[in-house]
Amino acid sequence: MSQQFQFLDIIFLGIVVLLLINRLRSVLGTRPSADNSVKNETVQPAKIVDISEYRTLESATGSKMEQDITASTDFEEDAEVIQSLKKIKEAFPSFDLVDFMQKAPRAFEYIALAFAGGDKESLKPLLSDNIYHSFEKAIDERKERKETAEFSLIGFKSIKLTDAKMFGSEVELTVEFETEQTNIVKNAAGEVIIGDPTYIETVTDIWTLKKNMHSSDPIWILTATHSK
Repeated sequence: MSQQFQFLDIIFLGIVVLLLINRLRSVLGTRPSADNSVKNETVQPAKIVDISEYRTLESATGSKMEQDITASTDFEEDAEVIQSLKKIKEAFPSFDLVDFMQKAPRAFEYIALAFAGGDKESLKPLLSDNIYHSFEKAIDERKERKETAEFSLIGFKSIKLTDAKMFGSEVELTVEFETEQTNIVKNAAGEVIIGDPTYIETVTDIWTLKKNMHSSDPIWILTATHSK
């Protein structure tokens, strides 16, 4: 008789365990398969671009040039740009394209936020005289109208190096930034008069940045900018 009760106890415990397992699955869910995780994943653009893959170019003389190739760019097919980069690297071995491409999106965000916030002090050391005066005029006019601008960078869709030039000791690199952003302007009463805070627009900006390679200053100066 005692054996029969032990057998029933085992069956009862087994049923309890099964019920607990089913309960846990319903609460925690099951781990998705590799295929499902890829299909269901929504890729969002990163605010700070993670550049993790580099390639190496070798000239006939054996000098090496590291360059970033993003998934969306045809940069490596532009023979003229590649030749210019090789010449720059040969003339200035300290030139680091990888470092530039890592910092360019951060500079873009920093300058755009400073301009929207009317921070002329932060902008001045990063802009050429012509660009600074244009930005300064726009900021002052906005202030006179008692308007405020709000800029939010949602993310970078692509970053492309489109041109490279060398003028003596100075190097100019042109970068195309395709970004998702929101832009609004408010009046003195705080009412939105330009833009829509709920609308995310895709904007393509082309910036040219310059640096004197003989200078110890690591900053690249923005010398030209326009939208595509």
